[in-house]
Amino acid sequence: MTSMEQDKGIRSLQRAIDLLECFTMEERELSLTEISKKIKLAKSTVIRLLYTLELNSFVERDPVTFKYKLGKQLYFIGNIAGQSIEIREVAKESMRRLRDKTEETVNLYVLDKESRVCIQQFESLQSIRHIIKIGEKLPLTLGATGKVILAYQAEEFIEQVFKKENPKRDFQEFKQELQEIIETRFAQSIDEREVGSSAIATPIFDVNGQMIAALSLSGPTTRFKKVVIEQWKDDLLQCGMEISTNLGYQN
Repeated sequence: MTSMEQDKGIRSLQRAIDLLECFTMEERELSLTEISKKIKLAKSTVIRLLYTLELNSFVERDPVTFKYKLGKQLYFIGNIAGQSIEIREVAKESMRRLRDKTEETVNLYVLDKESRVCIQQFESLQSIRHIIKIGEKLPLTLGATGKVILAYQAEEFIEQVFKKENPKRDFQEFKQELQEIIETRFAQSIDEREVGSSAIATPIFDVNGQMIAALSLSGPTTRFKKVVIEQWKDDLLQCGMEISTNLGYQN
């Protein structure tokens, strides 16, 4: 990409941001003319921007008034961002203490469309450790935190994700595992997503009792022996409940 092309791309992105920022609580719907005047761009340019934004559900057009409003994709992104910021701050010290006590990596995951994403991590104090990139998308049917998050979703969504990610496994057996996760608030995965790494996980709940994240301990399988998992299980569950309580959850 040339410098000129890069500058053009940045300029287009800035124009799209300016367009989205036209909308306020007082002006939730705007016409093409009103948007054009607000961001001081020709209507032809605004039309191209609106077309791309509408195609990606960042804006919506009323078929009767032909006015534009912010689209549902912004709601989804804003919801994820809002939850992530709040959870990260509330969970920080609890996660750090759990990491210090177990010396294993502590991760916090949230749902992102049909994947899970790590939004916060405290790395293991051991020289050999299991690390996930912040923001990396991972499957839901493989891995302890993925299964925790999936367990609390609608059955239609669970089946849809299962067929895409893990079609060779028996679905009824998998659903039974998810039900047990709900009952115990605990999941584990041994060499499941990748050979040599294991994890245990528990759900995080918000003030409304909704599962909004999953907390995990992860590391090399050689250290995740049955007896050790039993020792860490209570610490993990206690940490998860502490974070949930700090978010306003009442058990």
